[in-house]
Amino acid sequence: MTIGERIKELRAEANLRQSELGKAIGFSGQVVSNVERGYSFPSTEFVNRSAACFGVPADYILGRTTSRYAVADPKEVSAVQARTKARLAQLQMSLPDLIKKSTLTEETCCDILAGKTVPGIDATASLSKALDTSMDYLVGNSEYSCAIASEDEQDIILRYRQLSKKGKRIFLGMMENMEEEKTE
Repeated sequence: MTIGERIKELRAEANLRQSELGKAIGFSGQVVSNVERGYSFPSTEFVNRSAACFGVPADYILGRTTSRYAVADPKEVSAVQARTKARLAQLQMSLPDLIKKSTLTEETCCDILAGKTVPGIDATASLSKALDTSMDYLVGNSEYSCAIASEDEQDIILRYRQLSKKGKRIFLGMMENMEEEKTE
């Protein structure tokens, strides 16, 4: 696939006309058209601005990599990788199950689990839904893996936060009693 074909594919996925992409990256629609048709070779500035606009690495546009996700801060890579693996183990979910539930490709899932890439926002959202957790947990912004799944759960959490320290202890005691009754 040529540079022009990649630009055209990304533009089509973003539902942009050539003139709209040109305006977004500071070039004319005619320049975009010429690049897409292979009539002219894009400048470095054109490639970099296009990559930023589409949220892909410039190397993807240039054909140097097939990955649409840029590897960012190593801490972020390891957080997503570690937390995805931990959540898979916690849920006893296999890689094929993750692929099926997340609608991500096998290559993308393997790259994330190997720490080769940081997923974009769409992939992270798909992962978090498949793993029944929050995006904040996966990227390391929250220590808690459970996601609020209903309005009732949200109400409980919000009311719990308003309780006094004594009220919180009473509430947790009630929860422990309910847990004990459930196991009997």
